[in-house]
Amino acid sequence: MKSRMLLSIVGLLWAAVASHAEEDLFPFAVSYDNPANVTNVSGWLEKPAGKHGFVRVEQGRLATDAGPIRFWATNLCFDACFPSHEQAERVAARMARLGINCVRMHHMDSRSIWGKSPNKTIIDPEWLERLDYLIYQLKLHGIYTNINLHVSRWLDEKEGFPNREGRPSFDKGLDNFEPRMIELQRKYARDLLTHVNPYTKTAYADEPAVAMVEINNENALFANWGGGDLDDLPEPYATTFRKVWNEWLKKKYGSTEKLRQAWNVGRSELGEEMLAAGKFPAKFSPPWQFERDDQAVAEWSVDNQGPDGQPRLRVVVTRQGRVAWNPQFSYPGLRLAGGEPYTLQFLARSDEPREFGINAMMAHDPWEQFGFNATVKTDRQWQSHRYTFIPNKGDENARISFTSLKPGTYELAAVSLRPGGIVGLEPGQSLEAGNVAIVRKSAVNLTKAARHDWIDFLYSTEQDYWLSMYQFIKDELKVRPIVSGTQLSYSPMHIQASLDYIDAHSYWHHPAFPGRPWDSRDWYVQNAALVNTPGGTLSGLAVRRVAGMAYTVSEYNHPAPIQYAAEGFPMIAAFGAFQGWDGIFSFAYSHNTDFEPGKISGFFDIKGDTSRMVHMPACAAMFLRGDVAPARQALAAAVTPEAERETLYKTLSAWEITADTYGLDPRLSLLHAVAMAKEGQPDDLPAAPGKDAVQFVSDTKQLYWDVSQKDAGYFIANTPRSKLFTGFIRGRTFKLGDIALRFGKTRLDWATVSLVAVDGEGLDKPGRLLVAATGQVENQGMKLEDLGSGRITVRDKWGESPMLCEGIEAELLLPVAAERVALYPLDEAGNRREAVPVAAHNGKARIMLDPKHKTVWYEVEVKEE
Repeated sequence: MKSRMLLSIVGLLWAAVASHAEEDLFPFAVSYDNPANVTNVSGWLEKPAGKHGFVRVEQGRLATDAGPIRFWATNLCFDACFPSHEQAERVAARMARLGINCVRMHHMDSRSIWGKSPNKTIIDPEWLERLDYLIYQLKLHGIYTNINLHVSRWLDEKEGFPNREGRPSFDKGLDNFEPRMIELQRKYARDLLTHVNPYTKTAYADEPAVAMVEINNENALFANWGGGDLDDLPEPYATTFRKVWNEWLKKKYGSTEKLRQAWNVGRSELGEEMLAAGKFPAKFSPPWQFERDDQAVAEWSVDNQGPDGQPRLRVVVTRQGRVAWNPQFSYPGLRLAGGEPYTLQFLARSDEPREFGINAMMAHDPWEQFGFNATVKTDRQWQSHRYTFIPNKGDENARISFTSLKPGTYELAAVSLRPGGIVGLEPGQSLEAGNVAIVRKSAVNLTKAARHDWIDFLYSTEQDYWLSMYQFIKDELKVRPIVSGTQLSYSPMHIQASLDYIDAHSYWHHPAFPGRPWDSRDWYVQNAALVNTPGGTLSGLAVRRVAGMAYTVSEYNHPAPIQYAAEGFPMIAAFGAFQGWDGIFSFAYSHNTDFEPGKISGFFDIKGDTSRMVHMPACAAMFLRGDVAPARQALAAAVTPEAERETLYKTLSAWEITADTYGLDPRLSLLHAVAMAKEGQPDDLPAAPGKDAVQFVSDTKQLYWDVSQKDAGYFIANTPRSKLFTGFIRGRTFKLGDIALRFGKTRLDWATVSLVAVDGEGLDKPGRLLVAATGQVENQGMKLEDLGSGRITVRDKWGESPMLCEGIEAELLLPVAAERVALYPLDEAGNRREAVPVAAHNGKARIMLDPKHKTVWYEVEVKEE
């Protein structure tokens, strides 16, 4: 009865505001200072950081001597880790004001920390001093530090490492086994972690304000081999890789004869040709298909100018399509059997060094791939390419696709697909000669025994790397903060679970670059809202947690210029608290020392984005203060070492090691806490929500996700001390417990509203409430370009300050007598402007948010009765 009365009241009162005209955007950039007002929640942080001893893991949670601790955190990247003293003081104070209590020092090793040194092995003392002062200031403000070791140092001739351009980016994967690289990683760790900060008088190895150390960011032998990055290493690295592989085989088998006996069981010779027109007809025609959309510009021709007069397909691409894989050509109508080998061969060349993709997939809806995709590298010379793959499922109408053709000229000839092609030990290879070839990801054409050996070799080699680095840091350097290896899914779960805690990364629609990586003019993001995809990235993170271990997400973002990006941090704060996670790090606060831009300054930096900043206190309340209660029930899928290894044998990928692979539906994370268990039997899992489910309520009844209206989802967090709404409006009234919320017209028919009791025991108790309401935001002069299919870009035209914000028209009906309530629009510093009247209806307070106030946050003062 009470809830129906509230809705009725709102309905009666709404007529006065529903007809208001849409207001123009107005300048509003959250100040960069540290005012003592309702927007400053630095009092929630215990100062100095580390006052209760070192962060450790107790019963699967991060803790100090004072008990469990969580981190609502962020990243600083590149030069941002090395500000001036004045900048360090201001940045630390602002972060504390927003409730941030940990900073991940990321990309320090790319260039900055080496400063004026002759190479990337000697830390520049001047730059180190800047880092020292920043960490000191963070500590004083109650902010811990997460120190990353290897992120993006790319060794070069100056350090004695030739052929950088032929190596993986930042030496990823390679530095897991290359001994000289490992030795330099250890040197850097020693130089940095045993260094005594002159301001704290403590070495980082013995500094309680250092919460954690991360060995190697997004870098693992499994992941980088799986991406094909190690297939064509230049010398001397190719020889090193082959040597490590042969030494492993020799240790296992002892002799070539024993190796041959094991590997040659299950050889499969090539069968009959499957491509009836494999040599291309004179006219490129069915069953071959050529695909272009309305944006792609590409032409093809067939002649007899291939090697030895063979038919040649020549494709000239002038412009790519609206999606990265277009234009492409394919051969459909193929019958592929799951679990059986097939060998694809062809000749190819291009006008310049180029690459394109190949895959096997359905030739019909839903267009799923069969676990085979590879990148083909070409140049001006004809080269032969051979790929043997085993589909992970069968299909009666499959296709082979040649895809993602970028502008340029490509030529193909002698295309062939035949069943079979599995080999064992090749003639001329022996352990004595040490010339058993490494397995290329693009050609895993091995018998079962050989394939399993390769996976076991990758596992063993990677495990040795992580454990030896961990032991070096903990035992030799005596580092007391906790230590992680790399992010889960880059590396197998049981390897990473042998270190102190588990970490993961995720992005909702990371920017895509159809052409050159990180091209500032050629990119796009999908302009979509997470609220329309129940679970989404959040469920994807939940199924990567390991039961009984502390868990952090050290990179998360909904990148600009997605128009709904403000939903991201409040949603993960609420969801992460419900799941019982230990740390969430926004990526990133800043990538440079321009700390006060007054505008959106790129995909990831949040420092100047008003729509992110004003909800930070609510995020800290839900996650750090613990306003959102943990789940009442925890579910786990058992992932034993044996089960994990079988998954690796089958998929060749650590990315498949998640709870959903082992029977736990990710959408269960919307109802309960979920994880992977390292051993034992799987939980008796409850039934997952049906495929047609449109409403999801957490077992605490505090989180609610609704997609009952198509393309109009919304998410609510409802706790005694904080409330959150984010999503699409569609003229609806929303209940947040005993508070009713209704909106006027907004530009996107979408908004994010957070309410938090900053210093009271509840939203109806005496104290101050912070209300933040955001909609569309943009820089002055920033114009979105619609590329179709939901894709948008601003190219390199991000616009200028000031940032322009939409004022949200909304009504909140609070269960408090109107005479007890005062409402103040706030300025950019969070200071009160002139109070506005609070209407009463049946003794209840009616809070009106109005664009005419030209603000995105308000203070509500609830007085004593």
